[in-house]
Amino acid sequence: MDILVSLDVLLGLSVVYLVFSLAVTSLNEFIAAVLSSRAKWLRRGIGSLLSEKPDSLDDVGAGKVLASPFVTYLGTSGISNTFKASYIAAWPLMQGVLSSVSGFKEDAFAKVSDIRALAGELPANSPIRKILIDICARAGDDLVKFREMLDAWFKTFEEQLTAWYRQKTQYVLVVLSSIVVGSMNVDTVALIHQLSVDPAVRKAVSEQAITAAKTKDLAEYLDVKARDQARNAWSSAVEERKKAEDACRLQTPIVPDCAKSDSLIKASQAERVAEEKLLEEQGKVDQVIIDRANALRVSGLKLGWEGDQFSWQKLVGLLLSVFAVSLGAPFWFGALKSLASIRSVGANVLERDAAKKGNVA
Repeated sequence: MDILVSLDVLLGLSVVYLVFSLAVTSLNEFIAAVLSSRAKWLRRGIGSLLSEKPDSLDDVGAGKVLASPFVTYLGTSGISNTFKASYIAAWPLMQGVLSSVSGFKEDAFAKVSDIRALAGELPANSPIRKILIDICARAGDDLVKFREMLDAWFKTFEEQLTAWYRQKTQYVLVVLSSIVVGSMNVDTVALIHQLSVDPAVRKAVSEQAITAAKTKDLAEYLDVKARDQARNAWSSAVEERKKAEDACRLQTPIVPDCAKSDSLIKASQAERVAEEKLLEEQGKVDQVIIDRANALRVSGLKLGWEGDQFSWQKLVGLLLSVFAVSLGAPFWFGALKSLASIRSVGANVLERDAAKKGNVA
């Protein structure tokens, strides 16, 4: 196999891995949204803050916090009512935690001393109790300072929660890669063989790869401009809703139930509309991924189970594909651009050599 054929084979494999990596990412995002995976990890994090025992969770307590009027309105109704609150700020989290303790009053968050009294009613060995009492002691009677210190602590907590979520997501990506690779029979060994011996297929697939490599980045390759605009609009709507929450809490006199304020209701409605638009645009991006996969099959590449017999060689090919796809789309897009650059230079050099030989003859 000469160098150009080898490069074309590698280009073909790269574009296959890229497309199916994108499919896995899209599938993971869909499942995470339907199952509210991020919301479940938030619940686990709250449960760990309320538990009196190390390495255990107070799931009942976490449920009460998430069901409190200070938190529950952050979620939206969805499939089987699964779109629970996935992100929460420090202040509503504290309100949700303290709203269920003995002696709670709706105006209990106007003074640090009142917050300290409520924190003292939390389970004696719970981390959140110790944290709140410590912050109250260091803030004195300064409520602004208390909120700043609470936000600083929560930032660290949220970073750790995100780390837990990412670790879990990586395991999920491997499982999803196995499912996608297995269902579509993405056999690396078989693909290498077909690309090596079939010039027509190799040319068609390598052309698709080179076309993909000419795009600036993954965003351009998938044409996600509208999706990203919808995501930015949704993020802005979330920020506006948070601002409405803060404005309500700092209002004088204190509003008993911020969730019923007109400004917050409007901001929450705008957030839901923006979220629906984001889901619509994401669906269009998913269709682009499907079209990319169909283009590979139309080129003649053998994907899918069409009378193939399972063997140890096929198992090796499938496992290689699972590993490759789980590396992610950004990795394979970068590899694709590098290989396309080498292929372009290599082709020019060989063409000049061939021309020279022809002139000599």
